[in-house]
Amino acid sequence: MKTTTILTALAALFATAGVVSAKPKGKVPRPAPPLLLPVLDTDKDGELSADEIANASAALLELDKNDDGQLTKKEILPKKPKGKKNGKAKRPGPPILVKTIDLDDDRVLSADEIEEAATSLLTLDTDGDGALSRKEMRPPKPGDEEV
Repeated sequence: MKTTTILTALAALFATAGVVSAKPKGKVPRPAPPLLLPVLDTDKDGELSADEIANASAALLELDKNDDGQLTKKEILPKKPKGKKNGKAKRPGPPILVKTIDLDDDRVLSADEIEEAATSLLTLDTDGDGALSRKEMRPPKPGDEEV
């Protein structure tokens, strides 16, 4: 009886170890770059230099298609992905760069928020070097967000 119990326990242990150590097959997709990064990152290196941050207001105004001095969700968010039926393609919420610049959290970048974009972006500069690395532009992990 003891032998059967021990063998059953060992079998369960090895089965559990196999499940825990199993790695997902295939490539794990990289997260999409922050939404405004292609507009702000003029040298396309995936980071924002001090000069790119300083020129953020001018770069953002290039998105203002109707020249009203502010950016609406329609002007900020990318077009819906093709291939989804009934227009139900899910768009992501505003990423960290938009949240950082959109001070009143109304999902519209007002003229004042665009003007203050460089100052707002520097709040993400945790190492104080005047630039934003990929790490600094990552969204906070769940539970690490400020309340």
